[in-house]
Amino acid sequence: MGIPVKKIALLAGAAAACAVAAIVRGLRAAGKAASGGFFGPGPIAADLNLTLEIALVLGLSAGMFLARRARFETHRVNQTIWTLVNAALVACAMIPSLGHTKMARLSDLAHWSAVLPWLHVAIGLLTLTGALWLVLQMNDILPVRWHVAWWKTLMRFTLAGYWLVALLGVLLYFQWYVG
Repeated sequence: MGIPVKKIALLAGAAAACAVAAIVRGLRAAGKAASGGFFGPGPIAADLNLTLEIALVLGLSAGMFLARRARFETHRVNQTIWTLVNAALVACAMIPSLGHTKMARLSDLAHWSAVLPWLHVAIGLLTLTGALWLVLQMNDILPVRWHVAWWKTLMRFTLAGYWLVALLGVLLYFQWYVG
């Protein structure tokens, strides 16, 4: 008897998240996170984050197609890995980059450049929360009484949230490093 798919999903997701966290933290520890990135205008940490987030949204979208083709176990592994990678990116790359979002006063929110990062944060937090809830539910970690019956709708909203957050992330990258 092989290893249950739920365990494979969680172990693979944890390994991928740890690898991403190690790379991001390693760049910081080596003092290279702020060095020139491979896209040009931004630092390498931002370029790496942007690249991984684009891969993440494409990977989660591929997971949707796996589910539509009734490849549910592969879907579970895929979505678990990408969600845990996203959690690692949020913790190691995005939260530290919030230094760009400092406001002197509340009236700063009258400017789009101050609203965009906080909109990204708010939608990203809701999206990650939904994704983690789904991962915990589909891997039977959440108690049954906490399971949501409308999980298909939550999956759709979460994927839409990931796309919106990715687009906002690209806009932020351009706002902070290009324009």
